[in-house]
Amino acid sequence: MPQVAIDPEVELQLLRRRLARAEAACAQAEQLLEDKSRVLALANLELSANKELLSNELNQKTRQLLDAQRVAGFGTMIWDMESGKGELSPNCQTMLGLSGSLELFSISTLIRRVLDADRERLVRWARVMQESGQKAMPEAAGSKRPEGFSRSDPDKPAGQQNDMGIELRIAGPTSADPNRMIRLMGQAQFDLRLGRSLVYLTLHDVTREVEAANEAAALRQRRIEELEALNLELRQTREAAEKANAAKTRFLAMMSHDIRTPLNGVIGMLSLFDEGDLSPAQLEALELVRASSDQLRMLLDDIIDLERAEAGKLVLNPMPLEVSKLLSTSTKFWGKAARDKGLSLELVRGAFGWEGPPPQWVMADRYRLRQIVDNLLSNAIKYTRQGGIKVRVGLVGASRMRFEVVDTGIGIPAERSSDLFEDFGQLHADGTEPGGAGLGLAICRRIVALMDGEIGVQPGPDAQGSCFWVEIPFLEVAAQDQEQAKQPMVLKMLDGRRPKILVAEDIETNRIVARGLLGRLGCDVELVTDGEQAVQAVQRSAFDLVLMDVAMPTMNGVEATHLIRGLDGPLGAIPIVALTAYSQPEELQPMYDAGAQARINKPIVIDEMHRVINAVLREAAITGKSSNA
Repeated sequence: MPQVAIDPEVELQLLRRRLARAEAACAQAEQLLEDKSRVLALANLELSANKELLSNELNQKTRQLLDAQRVAGFGTMIWDMESGKGELSPNCQTMLGLSGSLELFSISTLIRRVLDADRERLVRWARVMQESGQKAMPEAAGSKRPEGFSRSDPDKPAGQQNDMGIELRIAGPTSADPNRMIRLMGQAQFDLRLGRSLVYLTLHDVTREVEAANEAAALRQRRIEELEALNLELRQTREAAEKANAAKTRFLAMMSHDIRTPLNGVIGMLSLFDEGDLSPAQLEALELVRASSDQLRMLLDDIIDLERAEAGKLVLNPMPLEVSKLLSTSTKFWGKAARDKGLSLELVRGAFGWEGPPPQWVMADRYRLRQIVDNLLSNAIKYTRQGGIKVRVGLVGASRMRFEVVDTGIGIPAERSSDLFEDFGQLHADGTEPGGAGLGLAICRRIVALMDGEIGVQPGPDAQGSCFWVEIPFLEVAAQDQEQAKQPMVLKMLDGRRPKILVAEDIETNRIVARGLLGRLGCDVELVTDGEQAVQAVQRSAFDLVLMDVAMPTMNGVEATHLIRGLDGPLGAIPIVALTAYSQPEELQPMYDAGAQARINKPIVIDEMHRVINAVLREAAITGKSSNA
């Protein structure tokens, strides 16, 4: 093919255009390179600034962490198990008492700081941590898991083991410094970047904590020892108090028995006096002696009742009671004492404004209610110099009765009103003698509480004197047959003959009293001086009833009663009534267990003797059964 000729000028222009395009591309490349260089320079500047900022921030955080460790008593350590080297924080170095470099080249440095007694424990702990670090190695692709490898906690990421702790005693920096207690916590992890296991350790100075715990434990132990000693002292005190209380009970029982026995002779012999041949002066003297003996009996009863109340053995014996008669009898009894002081004594019924008069008959304990009224009247007369005393009775509700003893005496200071009802509480006022044992009102308070009532004191009318008041609930009952009460107190058997009664009593005065009172009741009496004679007399003669003293020489009443109950036929069924100066139920229980059917207390009251003997004789005659009357 023939070649076509190219114009040189055209070719030159073509080359020039190509050159221009190359120069433009080169300039553009240079500009782009310049721009990139500026961007790179700016990036380097920003990176340097950020690096410095991050470094400063890291240094600040590190200082904060180290300060926090120092304040909190913590330190940190990283241990490379392959190289056996460790790196520790400054506070950790301080706790261990080390100086110089923060790098450890052997665990022996740490072991040397531990007291000899704890070193073996640290070595065993380090071995366990090493084994834990080996198990923390993850299984590389294509490699065999080390023998014994196991995940200690399936919830933890691979390559991390549970914390393991130990407490060690570290020696102080010098011999003068105290030892420290360090709590060491370790955790083994596998560092993928380094390709080996590391142990991260946290050290906590728990010296103060341990000392505080030891002090608390010592204090707690001392407290326990003190409490045990106090408990022992309290037990000993309680035992001593119980022994003292038992001794007091025995003393009161003994004193009650020993006082009641001669008191029975005094009151009994006074009741046997024939007043027909006595002059007025002799009658007055006799009445004074009787009043004194009655006051002595009341005091003795108060002492015994107080002991019963403290032991929770004070009980009520409710029966149909004529209220007006009880109050009339009480005011009549205390009338002479009031007149001797020139005082008036008046009984007022239907007071307090409630519609209707007070009930005639109620269910109540006659003896306890009389005891309350007598104590209040005794105090009123004692502390009243002139004027008089009023006993007021009435209703303050449909089923609530109120008694008041109002006097014109010295009055009661408001701050002392509650003290009077405490045991041995007495009013000491100018110009007055305290008198008594301070037991009357305390007994009244306990009796009223048993009756579900209230007792208190307030100023008398026009702020003169005192008004002691009692409010008790009541149950009204029908009027009782009075015909029997009007009849003379004479005992008769159902066939009309005189009862024949055997009295076993070792004290001569009491035998005379018993014979005189039974004679007044229309009985034939035979006397013996001990239980042995009583058993012989029952077998020798026929008796309708035996009055058996409990405490007698040779043979006591319990043994004699037991022997009589062992006799054949009617002899073993003869009614037996305990004649006793004992006051406590438990003291008389052996008599009931032996076969006694009832009791008569000393000092003997003829009304009570008539009631008990009459009830026992009727029960034996009608039913042939015994009863604790």
